[in-house]
Amino acid sequence: MRIAISWMFSSRKRVVIVMGVLLLFLDIGRSIYARVGYSSPNEIWQPDQKLYADMTWPPGADLPKNTPLGERIFIRHCAVCHGPDGRGNGPAAPSMIPRPRDFTLGMFKYKSTPEDQPPTDNDLVQIINNGLQASAMPYWRDILKENEIRAVVNYIKSLSGIFNDPAPIPITIPPRAPSDRDSINRGKNLYESEGCSECHGDDLRGGITLEDSKGHTLRSRDLTAPWTFRGGSNAKQIWLRITTGLSPGPMSSFADDIAPVDRWDVVNYILSKARIPPWKPGGKLDGPGYYSDPIKRGEYLVHAEMCGLCHTQINRTGIYRNDNFYLAGGMRVGAYPQGVFVSRNLTPDIETGLGNWTPEQIAFAIRKGKTPTRMLNLYGMPWIFFHEFSEDDAMAIASYLKSRPPVYNRIPSPLEFGLLETVIVKSLRLPQASPTLLSYGDGNFGQTNPEKFPRDLPQRILLWSQKLIFFVGMLAFVFAAPKENRFPKNIRGWIKTVFITFGFTCILFVGWIVYKFPALSFIPPEQIPQEIQASIPIPDPSKFKSPEQAAMIKRGRYIFSVASCAFCHGGNGSGGLKASWRPFGTLWVRNISSDPETGIGKWSDGQIARAIRSGVRPNGQALHWQGMIWDHLSNLDEEDVRSVVAYLRTLPPVVKEIPASRPPAKDDCQIYTFWITES
Repeated sequence: MRIAISWMFSSRKRVVIVMGVLLLFLDIGRSIYARVGYSSPNEIWQPDQKLYADMTWPPGADLPKNTPLGERIFIRHCAVCHGPDGRGNGPAAPSMIPRPRDFTLGMFKYKSTPEDQPPTDNDLVQIINNGLQASAMPYWRDILKENEIRAVVNYIKSLSGIFNDPAPIPITIPPRAPSDRDSINRGKNLYESEGCSECHGDDLRGGITLEDSKGHTLRSRDLTAPWTFRGGSNAKQIWLRITTGLSPGPMSSFADDIAPVDRWDVVNYILSKARIPPWKPGGKLDGPGYYSDPIKRGEYLVHAEMCGLCHTQINRTGIYRNDNFYLAGGMRVGAYPQGVFVSRNLTPDIETGLGNWTPEQIAFAIRKGKTPTRMLNLYGMPWIFFHEFSEDDAMAIASYLKSRPPVYNRIPSPLEFGLLETVIVKSLRLPQASPTLLSYGDGNFGQTNPEKFPRDLPQRILLWSQKLIFFVGMLAFVFAAPKENRFPKNIRGWIKTVFITFGFTCILFVGWIVYKFPALSFIPPEQIPQEIQASIPIPDPSKFKSPEQAAMIKRGRYIFSVASCAFCHGGNGSGGLKASWRPFGTLWVRNISSDPETGIGKWSDGQIARAIRSGVRPNGQALHWQGMIWDHLSNLDEEDVRSVVAYLRTLPPVVKEIPASRPPAKDDCQIYTFWITES
């Protein structure tokens, strides 16, 4: 050993060679570990099929040819939410509020029959035909034929024994009482005395978090916004809801508490409090996105955005582990050559989550991409889209995240490829140095066992070894020469040394910039998102028909930006990016510009809204919830959905034909892969 050290220290050239070889060896080790370190998850979650069921895609592709018509239609169009056996256990169900109906319970909210009786066939036909207003339950009247709808009704009835009883008899609705001051006052007194305000508030604005019979979260209805009433907003439908209740939801029937005629007084009171819709003269936007309570507003924004898309682990087919692991992180994100990331734990766990963060720090990370310890790489956390969040909304999200139950899930540090490989590959891809694709690994790459070996430790050892060797090598370089030659002997020599040192430092600095780009803290966080925001068109205000339309379009652009519609569809909505994963096959992001032939210019407003929150195209094709995040977007309020539709109408037409999606095939990616450049 002494001989080897003496040999190396006898020549500066040897020091440089040995140091270079060792650094290169460790650098290659880092590149190798970045590829294998997070190659498999720590945990693989698979839900009980009775809770959430895996499904073949496209739905119904695996059905036998002799499958009855009703069952075949149900599997093709309904099972992704309601589950293949009708238990409300569809693979897209975990993200939806409220959860889809469990037909096996024989409990239906929207019907014309007493609380203890099933709905009539006509009730079910009407719901399938027209859908449920402002919800993820779409209308099917333009897709399914009458005999198909009847067949689906018969299949739904076969799932519960309650339909074996004698045919139900619709409730007789008495004539409506005049909606005068006396009736409204009587209705107000009944509203207060019967405890309606406990769920809907004294101001009728609702928004109170409740639970259904299965313990799933839902929110009480805002009674001042009749356009959000699922069963319809006409007076008779409201009277029926008061009469029948909304089981299996928490609202019970008032048939035994309020006389039939007196229920009209409650109806009249509720309708008297209706706000002007924001799309009509004198109306204004005032949905959940405008809640004054920051936790309530944050809850709405988080569930309607793409937070859960990355920060909640998924199973092998894309089902979210929402029940007890929502936002606990653990999804692996591959972004070569930027690195391999694992989504952060956003719960307030002290040790592994955001427990020690202040709301201000969380909001700053959302909008600026900076945490208390590092700059976030925009390919691991697309904060450049969230930069558009207002400070109030970012703080609302932070407040909600801090209010959630803590979940222990230790997230390892990002893995970075070796310096040499990273600099070379990024240099070839400048100025953006962006990956060509992003991959998203299913399973949990975090660690729920605090005693388990940290997966990022080998990378830390390799990195610190490189730093140590570099430091030791610099010292060795100085002392490797004879004493009389270790330092310059004159001014000329010192000038030369300074220039060489400066040049070497500049090379290192440039290399470091390339290596870290774009996660550079000295770049103003407002500068990086500029290109993104500039690509999202701002409509000409002079073309707006009214102040109300202007407000809705402005809100629509805001949602389009922060809900990351632009992340997939591009700022102009032209789409074209490719995604591949064996569970859903290969698809290309749709063109949602206003072009009538290749975009959505010919779609009706209802068809656009249905695709946004139900994942159904005008031809009836089902959109996979991991390809188009309609399961998250189903939580958007009606005002925001209409605002997005209004904004999409303003997007300039882009003629761009998009390939049709392809069913799963052997050459599809085993890991969810999304190309961020057109291939």
